[in-house]
Amino acid sequence: NVEYLREKGVADLVDVAIQELVKEKPENAMEWMRDYFDYPPHGISKNVKKLDGWIQVGCGDKPYNCPEKKATFAPDGTTPDEMPDLAEHNNFMAEFLRDHKDVYETLKGKTTPNGVTLAQCIKTGVDNPGHPHIKTVGLTAGDEESYTVFKELFDPVIDARHGGYGADAKQPTDLDLSKVSDIDMDPDNKYIETTRVRTGRSMRGFKLPPTIGFEERRKLEALAVKGLLNLSEDLKGDYFPLHGSHSYQAKPNGMSEEKEGELRTMGNLFQEPDSTLLLASGMGRHWPD
Repeated sequence: NVEYLREKGVADLVDVAIQELVKEKPENAMEWMRDYFDYPPHGISKNVKKLDGWIQVGCGDKPYNCPEKKATFAPDGTTPDEMPDLAEHNNFMAEFLRDHKDVYETLKGKTTPNGVTLAQCIKTGVDNPGHPHIKTVGLTAGDEESYTVFKELFDPVIDARHGGYGADAKQPTDLDLSKVSDIDMDPDNKYIETTRVRTGRSMRGFKLPPTIGFEERRKLEALAVKGLLNLSEDLKGDYFPLHGSHSYQAKPNGMSEEKEGELRTMGNLFQEPDSTLLLASGMGRHWPD
């Protein structure tokens, strides 16, 4: 009955879906409704359903929680009172906390103004013990404020990871293009097929992958796309959302499969997160939106 639907939260969900349906007025209303419930944040996309189950778990709306991969730390984001067992972990976060248990005690009850907890920041490091010969960071900020609220952990981990980068250090910036080498790395065209420069930046005012929500992620995308499409001359280009994405009105189903194949061949396509390190960090949530 209606009371049951309200109690389980279904009534509100259906009401929102109908409001969105009326607003968009798609030609095929039934197909639109199926996609609505078979896509983040209410489900997972068709493309993701082709992947292994342990990957699918990290591509919906909820934080990664996968017993199969023993990645089950703090699925609700609550920091446990007792520090997790990090004895067999090989990452910078675990190494620091093993030697400074008092820092965990100091930070476990704190949250940022956005509600980010210590558990959400260390989840990827707890869920992924690592490899004896590959030392990862094990720590991911949930928002900008995490760096100050949990500075007793972030500062020493960042310093250790970069081999000396104190809390008062400043990232050097040099935009003088004349200093960029113009030497041809492969003058005979024998060895290099493609080259690329990958950069990543966070945008102030938005939460980061471990905690960002579906709607906030879309607002972030819209802001980034608006800025990029304003570039001109040799920087002018187009925006291609991932195939199957519904986030960009100009390309409601994302890039075509042909474009996806072209970019993959060139090595310029984001791949589905296929490691628990990325999934536990929230990198796969809402994929491919």
